Amino acid sequence: MLRTLFVIAILVPGLVAAVASRFAALLLYLWYSLFRPQDWLWIDITPLRVSLLLSLLVVIPRGWLLSDSMQSMTLKQRLAREAWPNLSHPLTLAMVLFFGTSLLAQVHAVDQRTGLLWIDYLWRVFLVAMVAVSLINTRERFTAVLAVMTASLGFHATKAGLSSLVGGGVRFDQGLGGAFIDNNGYAMAVVMILPFLVASGQNAQSRWLRWVFWASVLPCFYTVVSTFSRAGFLAAVTVVLAFAALQRQRLAALSGLAVVGLVGVLLVPVPQGYLDRLETIQTYEEVGEESALSRLHFWRVAIEMVRNRPFGVGVRNYDSAYDSYDFSGGHFGSGRSVHSSHFQVLAENGYAGFALWVLSFAYAFIVCLQIRTRVRRVGMPEEHVSFYMTMANGLMVSMVGFLVGGAFIALALNDLTWMTFALVASLDRLSVKDVAAAAGQAPADHARPSPSSGEQPSPDGEGRFRGSYRMDGR
Repeated sequence: MLRTLFVIAILVPGLVAAVASRFAALLLYLWYSLFRPQDWLWIDITPLRVSLLLSLLVVIPRGWLLSDSMQSMTLKQRLAREAWPNLSHPLTLAMVLFFGTSLLAQVHAVDQRTGLLWIDYLWRVFLVAMVAVSLINTRERFTAVLAVMTASLGFHATKAGLSSLVGGGVRFDQGLGGAFIDNNGYAMAVVMILPFLVASGQNAQSRWLRWVFWASVLPCFYTVVSTFSRAGFLAAVTVVLAFAALQRQRLAALSGLAVVGLVGVLLVPVPQGYLDRLETIQTYEEVGEESALSRLHFWRVAIEMVRNRPFGVGVRNYDSAYDSYDFSGGHFGSGRSVHSSHFQVLAENGYAGFALWVLSFAYAFIVCLQIRTRVRRVGMPEEHVSFYMTMANGLMVSMVGFLVGGAFIALALNDLTWMTFALVASLDRLSVKDVAAAAGQAPADHARPSPSSGEQPSPDGEGRFRGSYRMDGR
């Protein structure tokens, strides 16, 4: 009953706000897709198609229909004031092209039905992400989006970590549902939000909210341990090292993290069997741990698939195509997963899809590094510099964690990764605008606020929401 009341308390007023504001709809959509109340409640609400409704509220322009102050404008002028999907940033353009490779692979997909289901999922995720780039047009909005994404996943992860601690080290074999349905996916989702927890805490204006985010880091880290996921462990360690490497005082950061780690090892109970599980990372051949050894075979099968079908076997079709390309004679079973996000894209979206996948991550890292350099070159207020530095660091560290852990888990289509690309594009556009303002000049053409980019929302419900939702209280 309490769960139902909790969800209703968010969903009902959220829907009211979503009708008046597309940005509110975006926040509610992200909460619903990442918190997944449909899997958390005791009652079934999936027939209501809430996710589809929220995605439509995000992407469909409607402020110009609701505003009396815009009645004197022509239809063309009203449409020009809306926030349309951003197609000007290289990362959003890459989404469009990647979706094109999915459609191309679908032509000769092994399992047409499965491919169509995931294509239907992808176009909604990409469209919302591209609209989000246009809607996230202030630092406050960026902070709000990251906080909602982080809190939605962090709620479950923090609760799980605390439960495991109280229980003396409980093992989690199941995930959250959706893309993160098993223990490995669950571990990866938590690893990806660990840097977001830190960044959200660094930029929260409320002191209690700041400490809530920071206090959630250790329970979430313990949740990764409790999943017994080796990929999650490797990703978590990489995230810690990457975070320290990006700090101005790297040695101090590493020393502090080492102290925290030592205290944690001494005081926090390690789940029984966890250390034995980690030992198989190096000794799987001796102990016959096929779940690790077989990955090399699955990756070679992926290469065979793309050699035979350069445009891919179809989205989420590796499992269906596996038996036809398995050269081991069924030694590792049938209908197996590729166990790698990167080889998943190679096999399912072909060479073109894989090239876009690699280029998207490479460009996202370059953009984040450029943001860090860009904001330090002008006389921008220190709080603004801190915002861009901490947010860019958080995005980079999260992507590093996914690249490492995702190398052993087939999670290429998870919505969190694609929304991270959208956040990088949004932060890039915001930094260009703020740097230009600090330098006393107009921003570059590709980032200049325009009526169609959503940078100047109309004085309707969208504009009113922007004016009222400020996390810094100004």
